[in-house]
Amino acid sequence: MKNHIVLCISSIALFLLLVSCKQHTNQQFQISSSASVSDSIPLIILKSYLNRQESIAYKDISLLLKTGKLLYTSDIKEELQSIFHIELKAPSSLSHISTKEQHFIITTIDSVDSRFLSVSVDSINFFEQYNRYPLWIKKNGQTCNPNKQITSYVHTGVTAITRGTGAYLEKHGIDTYLSYIKPYFIKPELVHISNEVSIDDSCSYNGMKLSFATKSKHLEILKQLRASIVELTGNHNLDAGIPAYYKTLQWYKANNIAYFGGGSTVQEAAKPLILKLKDSSQIAWIGFNERCPLGECAGIRPGANRYSDEKARNVIDSLKNKAHVNYIIACVQFSEVDSYAPHASQKTICKKLIDYGADVVIGSQAHIVQEIGIYKGKNIFYGTGNFLFDQTYKKGVRQAYFLKCYFYKGKIIQFHPMYTFMNAKKQPALANDIEKSAIQDSILLEKNF
Repeated sequence: MKNHIVLCISSIALFLLLVSCKQHTNQQFQISSSASVSDSIPLIILKSYLNRQESIAYKDISLLLKTGKLLYTSDIKEELQSIFHIELKAPSSLSHISTKEQHFIITTIDSVDSRFLSVSVDSINFFEQYNRYPLWIKKNGQTCNPNKQITSYVHTGVTAITRGTGAYLEKHGIDTYLSYIKPYFIKPELVHISNEVSIDDSCSYNGMKLSFATKSKHLEILKQLRASIVELTGNHNLDAGIPAYYKTLQWYKANNIAYFGGGSTVQEAAKPLILKLKDSSQIAWIGFNERCPLGECAGIRPGANRYSDEKARNVIDSLKNKAHVNYIIACVQFSEVDSYAPHASQKTICKKLIDYGADVVIGSQAHIVQEIGIYKGKNIFYGTGNFLFDQTYKKGVRQAYFLKCYFYKGKIIQFHPMYTFMNAKKQPALANDIEKSAIQDSILLEKNF
């Protein structure tokens, strides 16, 4: 009996010791939100765009580090060895890691590179739930305050609230139309919409074909999605005439929505949009229309900003060297192509814009979602596909994505594609796993990375 009691006491003591050790180990990462703001920084796990795994279990990190499947940067070697009680191999430099491999990388938030996508830990994404995120460390007095330093931004594809979409809204209303995607637009601090139609309250959606217009009550969708930035590089903004275009510009102003890529004069159309983020960094949006196939570019009348190499080079140079902006987002309404692959002119212009100094290039024209790539370490999204439009006649026009982006210290450090699939009722909705995989198969090609 005495031996039995001693054995029980020993077992309890051992259990308490193990619990104590486990809690001690976790405390090195799982720091409260107040601590994370005052004296800690997050570690972010990254992967290639070609790697489909989206989450890693915390319990697996040690083994991944031991086997070399989780690479790490030299600045966190000591912390990782101490926390996980392992001896690590040689560290890696993020600049030398291939964007095509299936491995993972762990680094500090200051080293996060937009060529890679962040991975959730135990299904918790740092950028979405930083207060619950488990990988925070204390390091040399460094701090990260997401509330003050990170600005969330959403960039969307083709919007034309007209024709079949307008007819749906007349019957079912805005709330029903947006029911599947609106939750993803509640938190972002900046929301971009590329709108291609102007207001004509007398228009009839029935029978409308290739000349577009919308009604004021339906443009309210932009407010429902909390749009703060409208791109006007599209082909159809002048379809309803110049008075309708002016009326729409006034509607944006009245609703405190900034616009770029088009305007009432050539000068306004070419003017960059410069915004100051909450961390005081300055971000610029520039927009162009490659060919103006419907005569929609500004000249003697209002319209979109016509592309030219010289114009692009000059505005980027001015933004970099005179306005001293931190980051430039270049958006282009390319000539349309019925293909996942970008055409030769798209590739040429995208690379030129990056050569001139743009930090990312995003195609605004694509009704069929197009490939993603990297050039000189910078992201190119050749075409994000239809966002709010009525096309459902084949799979390609129903596939799309919008980008959830995060600014940190003057640059976008993450572009997260949120894949969508237009349902049979012409409602935008998040793609299911099968639909998402089909989009990824079509646009994430090794040759582009």
